[in-house]
Amino acid sequence: MLNLKSERGIKIQKTKKRNLVILFALTLVITIAIPLVNLPEADAHTPPWIFTTQAYIHASPNPVGVGQQVLVYVWLQYTIQGVSFANDIRFRDYQLSITKPDGNTETINWPIVTDTTSSAYTPYTPEQIGEYTLTFNFPGQTYDYGGAYDNDTYTPSTATMTLTVQQDPIPKLPETPLPTEYWSRPINAQNHDWDTISSNWLGGSATNDIWQKNGAAPRSAHIMWAQPLEFGGMVGGGLNQVGGRDEVTDLTYYSGFSYNTRFGSPIIMNGILYYRLPMGERGSGGGVVAVDLQTGEKLWSSDTITPSFGQLYNFQTPNQHGVVAALLWQTSGSTWTGYNQFTMQNVITLTHVPSGTEEYGNDGSIIRYVFSYNTTSREGTLKLWNNTAAITSNQQLYGGAAWPNGANPVTIDASTDDAYSWSVPITADLTGSSSPAIVGTIPGEILLGRSSAVTLTSRPRPNDNPWTMWAISLKPESRGHLLWIKEYPAPENNITRMLKWQPIDPVTRAWSMTDFETGQATAYSIDTGDLIWGPLGDQPGFQYYSTREGQPAYGNLYVGGYGGVVFCYSMTNGTLLWTYGNGGEGNSTSSGDETPWGNYPTHCAAFADGMVFTMSGEHSPNTPLYKGYRARAIDAFTGAEIWTLLDWSASGLGTSLAPVAIADGYMSFTNAYDGRVYTVGKGPTQMTVTAPDTASPLGSSITIKGTIMDISAGTEQKEQAARFPNGVAAVSDASQTGWMEYVYMQQPRPMDTTGVLVVLSVVDANGNYREIGETASADGFFSLNWMPDIEGQYTLYASFGGSESYYPSNAITAFSVDPAATTTAPTEAPAQSAADMYFVPAVAGIIVAIAIGFVITILLVLRRRP
Repeated sequence: MLNLKSERGIKIQKTKKRNLVILFALTLVITIAIPLVNLPEADAHTPPWIFTTQAYIHASPNPVGVGQQVLVYVWLQYTIQGVSFANDIRFRDYQLSITKPDGNTETINWPIVTDTTSSAYTPYTPEQIGEYTLTFNFPGQTYDYGGAYDNDTYTPSTATMTLTVQQDPIPKLPETPLPTEYWSRPINAQNHDWDTISSNWLGGSATNDIWQKNGAAPRSAHIMWAQPLEFGGMVGGGLNQVGGRDEVTDLTYYSGFSYNTRFGSPIIMNGILYYRLPMGERGSGGGVVAVDLQTGEKLWSSDTITPSFGQLYNFQTPNQHGVVAALLWQTSGSTWTGYNQFTMQNVITLTHVPSGTEEYGNDGSIIRYVFSYNTTSREGTLKLWNNTAAITSNQQLYGGAAWPNGANPVTIDASTDDAYSWSVPITADLTGSSSPAIVGTIPGEILLGRSSAVTLTSRPRPNDNPWTMWAISLKPESRGHLLWIKEYPAPENNITRMLKWQPIDPVTRAWSMTDFETGQATAYSIDTGDLIWGPLGDQPGFQYYSTREGQPAYGNLYVGGYGGVVFCYSMTNGTLLWTYGNGGEGNSTSSGDETPWGNYPTHCAAFADGMVFTMSGEHSPNTPLYKGYRARAIDAFTGAEIWTLLDWSASGLGTSLAPVAIADGYMSFTNAYDGRVYTVGKGPTQMTVTAPDTASPLGSSITIKGTIMDISAGTEQKEQAARFPNGVAAVSDASQTGWMEYVYMQQPRPMDTTGVLVVLSVVDANGNYREIGETASADGFFSLNWMPDIEGQYTLYASFGGSESYYPSNAITAFSVDPAATTTAPTEAPAQSAADMYFVPAVAGIIVAIAIGFVITILLVLRRRP
């Protein structure tokens, strides 16, 4: 079940990853102690062989505390003949019975044992104190996969054990909490829960549903960095600058949105963003650039390596486990060339790759459903091509070890039988008005197909009446079986009903169709083909084209387009849940008199972390570009606006609307307003704090000062470093949009910008910790006057707790407070009598007169000497 809702923007899927560690450890121990038997190759034999199986069961930890989770692990000593992780030959129908202390029994079944080691496991949480009896039953199995082992028999077997549940819990290591500070890859392998915030964007046709189902996404317009993709924005002046006034002005560079959309099929893998450079006016003719997702630092570029999509393959064998392949695939026709992402060495080439409906498997394999059908004989074949099957079938590549590990690149023919995981015949009558074709799938469960030209590109008219849809099972036990086929009457009044690529909602198990002329939607059950609701949802006239056919995500259908309003319908019943763009402040896309549209064209570009991201743009924009187009993040469940940012990214044509990539909490896209690539997400901050260097006397106040700055890589770019030599201030989430447009997009400085909140705390001379106040910064500067209340040494802490725009930061300093200053009263002179008042000056006058007379006498004597 998908976790659809987010709490503060991060979907927390609390999984017990500890179980996997235990599983692998147990696998190793059991493999050493009781080697699994791989039966020898054999030709067809008569009579069939009979293999006596031995069942085993183990639970860990044992004993365990009530309410704590244990892992119950069951297996046989044999692996079934011909088993491979690239095929579906497996043991079946394992059963685990759990008898509780009160006598009640709970049963867990494995219809298919997916592990190639013939083992299965389940987490279990006991809720009673006492003895549990665990019984593993293998009912036996007759080999029915064909070939040399057909009709061989594996006998039934049973294993039983006791699980002791006690009151006291068993100690265990705590999970590493989700990060509250700035982080980057690689992610420590002990941090199991961090997979709820981290992700990759692999690109390619398998991800054209534009729904990032894993990890976090940006909840603020904060820009991490912006790097030139090509010359963009205003040209400046005109074309004729000789002999007089320019005749052509207000020129902007070519945006490519007619048919050469920039930034096509970006890829994010392991924290590295890959995007293709335009070549002149062409959208994808240049090479590729690899940059650090968080900093924009250029890691390498190439004119010859131009990856189309990425792959992270989870390699699981009895002896080896883990993602062994981080490959970038470059395609040319039916040839795929794979490059090791870490070294960019060519390690493998696949030739003769078949065409088909593509998706990623749960293990990261790239699979294609290859479908062929003869409308004359009314028979066909459905095959599952698997690129990992093609690779692992070639022993020279991996030699029994993890793949690919060859020092030299190898070339493999990917069209051989070994490259297909399975092949089943289709004997049902699928005829209709056109050749049968695949529409989409719920992986591993069901395939939806059509036998009429009800597609987005062909736009059938009512002469395609009725139109035919059908569904085929993909489950191992019924693969290839026709589940239903239905004919539907074409809509009245010459209305065209059409399909988009992958219109299936896996949450409600419904698929949608759209009436081309009105924009009304209709939903059908993929399990039965029955109409669920519709047609519903009259769209405004300008909602024509673009994303008007809608995109399923989170159990809803999201419709955008040139009308500028986003509509959210429940895929369960067609109820209109919310609209965005036709309301007041915070819910408006009105363009006033800036455009002829009335509202800015608003196209659904991506879904992630409980949000829908929309971009504005047109198919063939005039120059200069209209002002005010924006990227927007909208709450996918309420329609509330989360953030916006000036941006022109969308082409407004078909499914290639606005190439974006979302992973690890960041979103990357290109902006035609200036020809640059932007990455938006939560960034780091830096704080300073100062207090008086000299001691202050008790009873006087002190001034505490400091700064809180945005230190994302973009603030060090040439223009930003020159304009903000003292750094770029960190501002509040509410001010983020206008501030980022001022810092990076040459827009006027907003006058209503507010800073972030800074909390000031001290540890006083008595060792007591306390907050002394909080203050909001302005221009990155904060201050607080405070009067200490005791003498001695203080440690001062300034803290910013973080926001949707920034990670937290803090700074520390110290100051001292001396005792209060003491003051001494001046000594009073003795009182004088009236006689003293006159006698003292008289005596002083006589003494002065005698002294003067003495000096005069001396001078006269000296003068008379010869």
